[in-house]
Amino acid sequence: MINVLHLRDTDRICGPGKTIMETALAATPGEFSHTVGLFQLASEPPNAYEEALAARGIGVIPIRTTSRFDPRMIGTIIRAIRDHDIHLVHAHDYKSEILTYLVSRLHRVPIMTTMHGWIMNDLRYRTYWRAARFVRPKFDLVVAVSGQTRDAVIAHGVPRHKVALVRNAIVTANYDPSTVDSGVIRSRAGIPPTARVVGCIGRLSREKGQLDLLHAAADVRRSHPATWYVFAGDGPDRPHVEALARELGLADRVVLLGHQPDVRPVFRDIDLLALTSHTEGFPNVILEALCMGKPVLATDVGGVREIVFPGETGILIEPHDPAAIARGLRQLLDHPDEAARLAAAGRALVNERFSFRQRVLAEEALCRNLLRGMREGATADA
Repeated sequence: MINVLHLRDTDRICGPGKTIMETALAATPGEFSHTVGLFQLASEPPNAYEEALAARGIGVIPIRTTSRFDPRMIGTIIRAIRDHDIHLVHAHDYKSEILTYLVSRLHRVPIMTTMHGWIMNDLRYRTYWRAARFVRPKFDLVVAVSGQTRDAVIAHGVPRHKVALVRNAIVTANYDPSTVDSGVIRSRAGIPPTARVVGCIGRLSREKGQLDLLHAAADVRRSHPATWYVFAGDGPDRPHVEALARELGLADRVVLLGHQPDVRPVFRDIDLLALTSHTEGFPNVILEALCMGKPVLATDVGGVREIVFPGETGILIEPHDPAAIARGLRQLLDHPDEAARLAAAGRALVNERFSFRQRVLAEEALCRNLLRGMREGATADA
């Protein structure tokens, strides 16, 4: 049995968190076992992600500390590795990369990381990013979730032979629109059943470009005054989103749902998804939207162009361009037949190329090869 410890710094069910969870559930029985170590302050109660993991029978190790970056976490992780007979530590963000590397310096254990994307919004993130960039080349394996991410990782100094491309995927059976009741979100938010609704699903944070979407919405309102905009997610930019919606006169058409542990009812009730990010890795939310039969407008960042093919599976625009967002929204709103065609082609693409089981098999093969190579190396050294 190969026991893997995933390290993640989050309190909510996000894209990378879903990938970890579904990987654990789809693991090859009798060969792989996955446990998740979550960084938490000593005073924090169990969070939404911890509860979701526990509810699905996935082992959770709370790594509790008195501050956000307490060196004593290193000892806690080493004890967890020993107590749970961990064979491989898998980091999933800047903070966990730094800690995983430091752990490996004190306790011999193979280490890998998955690069889900890039965030450098403030001094804390930039500091973590610089430190993580320094230690990442020293990892035994770096998994990139898109071709663009792979190229960036190599450009940042990780040896090419250590980098593997394993694109994100979803469990498509979980996103069957026929199994989700319609009208739940519209009823809760007071949105008329016949209104057109643009959805934006993701953390409310600067790099997600929600302010660009609001500026575009103000433009679109001149021709489509009855269109609503639903934001599902929470985060540090929420006050700015609320303030700009009021400033632009959109408060009566903008709904902020907050964090949604289950986004399927949101997909069911929107007419299209707008992803206006400034940076991404390989966004699961696009795969989920297409699988739910929703057309997608997205910015050309990260691995988005590996899913959204202009005129085939969606509309692709440049980031930081509210005018382009507005044009794309009008195109989808004014041409519902074209929007339906794009969504249908996108759904077929997701079902054909982004099977989660295929992703799990690819990652498991990488883990086997990594551990085999290290065992052979140790034998040769002996």
